[in-house]
Amino acid sequence: MAGQEVNIRDLSGNRTLIRFGTGDEVTLQAGPEGVRFLLISGAPIDEPVAWHGPIVMNTRAELQQAFKDLRNGTFIAPAH
Repeated sequence: MAGQEVNIRDLSGNRTLIRFGTGDEVTLQAGPEGVRFLLISGAPIDEPVAWHGPIVMNTRAELQQAFKDLRNGTFIAPAH
């Protein structure tokens, strides 16, 4: 089954996201240096994705704010 490469505005380096339709199997062949991959299954969210390291947001501006909040210690607010 052929996949569709998705432009995810990755800011963290050499990353590629391939979206496949429905199917029963994925076949992968590693090159001389091997391969690392993550297979995830789920329904599309139909939203833009901006990704840098461990943080995923919808826009580059949201990523910048998230890293600012992380540096300031306000990225995750206490539950109480």
